[in-house]
Amino acid sequence: MDTAKHCRAAESFVREFMHRFWSNDFAYFEKVLAADFVWIAAQEDQYRLDRDESVDLYRNICQSTPEVVLVDESYEAIASEGGVTVVTGWYYGINNPEMGSAFGSRQRLTVILRDLVGDQPFEIVHLHMSNPVTISRKGEYFPVGFSREAYRYVRMLASQYSDRESIEVREIGGATHVLRTFDVVYLEADRQYTMIHCLSKTLRARQGIGELSKKFPADRFFEVRRGSIANILHVISWDADSVRLTGGVEIPIPVRRSMKVREKIEQLRQLVIGGGGVSQRNLGQLDDPCETDGR
Repeated sequence: MDTAKHCRAAESFVREFMHRFWSNDFAYFEKVLAADFVWIAAQEDQYRLDRDESVDLYRNICQSTPEVVLVDESYEAIASEGGVTVVTGWYYGINNPEMGSAFGSRQRLTVILRDLVGDQPFEIVHLHMSNPVTISRKGEYFPVGFSREAYRYVRMLASQYSDRESIEVREIGGATHVLRTFDVVYLEADRQYTMIHCLSKTLRARQGIGELSKKFPADRFFEVRRGSIANILHVISWDADSVRLTGGVEIPIPVRRSMKVREKIEQLRQLVIGGGGVSQRNLGQLDDPCETDGR
């Protein structure tokens, strides 16, 4: 067995599991649990030594917790032997306050997997999650437990309350989709078409990226490089060489645009966090269309 390949598969499995976990995918959660599954969750009273009790606990979580988007995450298989693999990691999850509650938390986890044969490569034997989540319901003050990091992300997302405009796009096949600003992570040119990468799906629009980008608000979207336009709400981190977005996407920054892109990110983050806005110019007016991208 190729151990390195096996470990990468285990990391991918845990990544998918956590995304489905916070998407309230109850059927998937129940499907991947081993018969002897044990769960130690983050809250003091959330430890379950029985599979059925764990399923009941997750059912309650699905009913009480809004769907969460993981905007930053890392997983690493630290041991694999005798058909058992241990994966550790962390993630940062947020939700859109339009859903009626504000959520933001960074959690650590340890997952023990048992090898299977067939379409499902692993089953989960043990799940340990630490760092309790903190949720503020609509109408409540932010609880003391909110970290500055959580507060910053929620402030950025809370801008969606006053920014309710929707964006209508038509796919190549003719179907029309209405998207919220928060739904779109980034746009990517695909010859005469545009790939619209959203949180839960990717659409291929009939229009070229130059024309389509005019529909998107200039105080949310910015050009990283020629053919790539990102949503400031989904920028996780950046440096002189690249911008990293929700879902592990990394877009290289051309050398000649590096300073300009970083300045634009700082400008838009301050506008969003501070609740301000820019004049309603379209994206085509933000940058010099004749500027080369450095390639």
